[in-house]
Amino acid sequence: MTRLFPAFTALLAVAGLALPNSSFAGDEPSTLNVVEFKTQVSSSKGVVRCGLFARNGWLKKPLRTATAKPSAGSALCVFEKVPTGTLGISGFHDENSNGKLDTNFVGMPTEDYCASREARGTFGPPSFDDAKFEYRGGTKRLTARMK
Repeated sequence: MTRLFPAFTALLAVAGLALPNSSFAGDEPSTLNVVEFKTQVSSSKGVVRCGLFARNGWLKKPLRTATAKPSAGSALCVFEKVPTGTLGISGFHDENSNGKLDTNFVGMPTEDYCASREARGTFGPPSFDDAKFEYRGGTKRLTARMK
């Protein structure tokens, strides 16, 4: 049974989302390339940690990370210098600010999480195909509800 949800621990290599925004060699996007990910949250405790991913690093190796303090029912993760292409975002509400997505004994998250396009997994984390969106530059604004 503990093998049912091990990917949720990967769901947040996004726990590594406490890291500052990073870039990869070869990324040369404009500083104006920004993706904003606004999440609805149920409390203002802790922080929201978000990761921006390409398909090949989905939920394991974020291209960019962001952390936001919840306020008035939402939190805004902002990713800068975003490369164009097909991307996905996942995030979680780290209410106790311990830097990780807390889970129960079978690996199910006990803290709320979400992904772009409101993607949800049935017996594990959301798939990249369900969360993906096309980014062509400029400013893109996405929203999701933490559950």
